[in-house]
Amino acid sequence: MSNLVTAPSAVEVISTPTLKHRESWSKLNRTHVPEPSNKSAETIAQPPQAPMEQKRAGSFYSYSPKTTSINFPWPQEVTGIERIALSAKGDLQRVLSAFFARPISIALVYSNTFHHVCPSQPAVPLSLPNPCAIASASRDLPIIQTRQVHLQCSGKIVCTATSTVRITSPECARLFLEEKYAIGQMFARMGKAPEFDLVSVGLGPVSDDTTTPTEKTPLKRSLLGGRQEQQLWRKYRLFVPDFECEILEVFPSRDMFVGGHQWLDADAAAQQWTMEPYTTSMKDIHLPSNVLRPQTSLILFLGLGFLLMLAFELSMFFTGRSLFCNL
Repeated sequence: MSNLVTAPSAVEVISTPTLKHRESWSKLNRTHVPEPSNKSAETIAQPPQAPMEQKRAGSFYSYSPKTTSINFPWPQEVTGIERIALSAKGDLQRVLSAFFARPISIALVYSNTFHHVCPSQPAVPLSLPNPCAIASASRDLPIIQTRQVHLQCSGKIVCTATSTVRITSPECARLFLEEKYAIGQMFARMGKAPEFDLVSVGLGPVSDDTTTPTEKTPLKRSLLGGRQEQQLWRKYRLFVPDFECEILEVFPSRDMFVGGHQWLDADAAAQQWTMEPYTTSMKDIHLPSNVLRPQTSLILFLGLGFLLMLAFELSMFFTGRSLFCNL
C-alpha cells in the first residue's frame, strides 16, 4: 500500500505557499492529490518558486484555508456598498440587480471589431457575420473588439462600460460575436470563473494615473434631499483562457448607492413636482364653483336668466309677435 500513494515530504508541506490571486482560480477548482512521481528526492525537496503576489505589488484578492482578504488602496470616501460593486468580478449585473431588486439590461452603444489576417500584419476591421474569420481565431490571429454598453435599470443608466476584448478561440468568438453574449454572461455560459485584476478606482473624472486617487469633479446638486452627487469609476481586467477583457466602468452618481429606488425614480418625481402647480390651476379653471362665493354664483345665475329672456323677446319681435304687445 505504501507504494500506491506517495506522501508529500516535510519540506514540501512546510514551504507550500498560500494560494492567492491569479493562482487561486486554477487551483481552487481542482483538489490537490499527491501523485506518484519518478523524480528523485532531491528534485522534490527543492524550494518552490516564489508566489506571483510577492513579485507583483498590490495583490487584490487572497485566501488561506480559513481566511479571505480583499486588499486595495480604496479612496477614503468610498463606502462599503460601493466597494462591493467595485469588487464585482464579471457579475456586476447580478450585483446591481440584487441591490435595486430590479432587472439590469444591456444596451449597446457601439462596437468596433478587428482581426489579424496574418501574424505579421496589423489588425484590420472585421465585418460581421464572418464565419471564416471566427473559425480562424487563435493566439496568432486574435479577434479584438472595442465596445461600449450602458447598464440600465428601469430605463435609467446605472453604469457605462467601455471595454477592449481579445478573443483567441473559435468557440469564444462564436459565443461573443454570433450569439451576442455580453461579457458577464460569457463567463457564466462557459462555466469559468475569470481571474480579476482591479487596476484603479477613482472619484470624479477618469484618470490614467493608476497610482494615486484622482482629483474630484465639481459636485452638482442632487434631487435627494439636497445632497451632492459625484461619479465613481474603476478600471479592471478579466481573463480566462482565450477570452481577455480590459474594462472601464463609470457609475454616474454615488447617490445611486444611497437612494436605491428613490434615485431611480428621482427624475419622475421631479417631473411630477414640476407639473403639480399647473395641474392645480387647471382644476380651478374647470371647476369654478369650488372657488367662487355663493353670492357671486347667484349674480351669475340671474344675469344668465336675464340674457335668456332678452334673447327670447328679440326672437318674438323679429317674427312679428312680442310678449309685451297687445294681440
